[in-house]
Amino acid sequence: MENNETHSSSTTEQVEEFHSLDPRAISLWRTTYLVSFGIFILVMLAVAVSLGIAVPAARIWMATGWMALTAFCLWFSFWFPARYYRTWRWRIDAKVLEIRSGRLVERARLIPLNRLQHVDLERGLFERMYGLSSLIIHTAGTHAASTRIPGLEADEAARLRDHLVEIGGDDAV
Repeated sequence: MENNETHSSSTTEQVEEFHSLDPRAISLWRTTYLVSFGIFILVMLAVAVSLGIAVPAARIWMATGWMALTAFCLWFSFWFPARYYRTWRWRIDAKVLEIRSGRLVERARLIPLNRLQHVDLERGLFERMYGLSSLIIHTAGTHAASTRIPGLEADEAARLRDHLVEIGGDDAV
């Protein structure tokens, strides 16, 4: 019995705790949603104005619908990113990279490190503004050959990339 306890305690010591994304990911996602929804809202405004000109009796409904859509998009842009952020976590042990995310549909991905092909860093315009990066992990022989961890601090993402390449499979680049 004592031997089993020793074995299980040494196994749990090897398992790393889950890491969260950088908290700036919330602001990044809010900015992204606001810009995306802003473009959508402007297109919907053009549609509402066009329909209002073509059908004057529908102007009040077009204005009301447009304002309700704008309010919903603003609310969603501020409400959703914080909730989504809380669902993201990742960890690495000796054999796998585990990524968990999702609220309504929870996703748990286990990426065997020996299947690792290469790891990329991606930094879009808004990610650079917030000092963040996305880590993209490419694996061999799966239906979902790449996995993304968004919202990592840029230096941490580079360190994680280098670490994954170091411990990854024989084909890692």
